[in-house]
Amino acid sequence: MLSNIYVKVAPLLKDRELNSDVDSILNFLGKYKTKELLYPSALHRKLKIDIRVIYEVLEACVQIGIVEQYLEIYCPVCCRFTGQRFKHIEDIPEEVSCLNCGEEVMHPLKHAVVIYRVL
Repeated sequence: MLSNIYVKVAPLLKDRELNSDVDSILNFLGKYKTKELLYPSALHRKLKIDIRVIYEVLEACVQIGIVEQYLEIYCPVCCRFTGQRFKHIEDIPEEVSCLNCGEEVMHPLKHAVVIYRVL
């Protein structure tokens, strides 16, 4: 990721009163490389920061073109991601097959999780 990410994202977050959490998130994001996936829940687990703050920072990164959103389907049977990602909601089919357990995920839109990919 860009080494000057803080310079680009910090002004967008200046008025939101997110305290030093932003610094921790941006430092952590600096370790990611182009095309790598960012899972907000992983950042939450690792940094122990409110998930809403993490999403707010990541959405600011979307606004300036550092990351892009994707939807990944979570299997309610085996509790793992199915391995299928979609760029838009309308791209999600009626049924998705889980690559881990082989079960069909009915109504996959209900099990879609927003993730991010580094540009």
